[in-house]
Amino acid sequence: MSYSLKIVVLVDNEPGPQLFGEWGLSIYAKKKDVKILFDADTNPAILDHNAKKLRVDLSKLDFAVLSHYHYDHSDGFKLVGEINPGLPIYVPPGPSYQLEEMGLKPVVVEKTIEVSKGVYVVGPLEAWENFYEIALAIKLDDRGLVLLVGCSHPGVDKIALKAREDLGTNIYHVIGGFHKPSKRILDNLAKIAMYISPSHCTGNTAKNYLSRKYPEKYREVRTGTVIEY
Repeated sequence: MSYSLKIVVLVDNEPGPQLFGEWGLSIYAKKKDVKILFDADTNPAILDHNAKKLRVDLSKLDFAVLSHYHYDHSDGFKLVGEINPGLPIYVPPGPSYQLEEMGLKPVVVEKTIEVSKGVYVVGPLEAWENFYEIALAIKLDDRGLVLLVGCSHPGVDKIALKAREDLGTNIYHVIGGFHKPSKRILDNLAKIAMYISPSHCTGNTAKNYLSRKYPEKYREVRTGTVIEY
């Protein structure tokens, strides 16, 4: 079966069979021949183990994206820098030298940009003073955007709205951490996105709310989840 986009959840809080879960997030995306790593979890050893089990070769990446400067999204990039030195990594404004010290080549994102055909970095959005977050949006020609989010500190609904407004395309699927969102935020997101897959820092209260109120939109993900569009 052919696909235009493949998403693999390498690390999430919830483990999968023969895989390790921990507090963190890392998602691999492949659009045609372009291979992307979105965030890199907390522990290089766990990222390495899960990637090998899931047959994702981190030495073959074309670029990476760091959503924000928190250890549970950034520390696994130590592994990536060792096996793929000089890899470009798109980052929000902040201490990008941390990624240089890991052997990567940070590219600071100042506005929503297309980084590869049909692949966009959205943001940056300010969560609080001088703390920013970015997201990764990948266009499915016939359906809209698949939006990967890290922790959604600015609000997952605000990130989704910005992606839709900046790129002029509807939101097909949102995947990632929502940071214990309120019901209002989740209701807003449900108005924007066709499908919703909360993970990492979202919390069970929000997951249960979404699965009960929006069963037609809710799609469970965890470590090892593979989605082909």
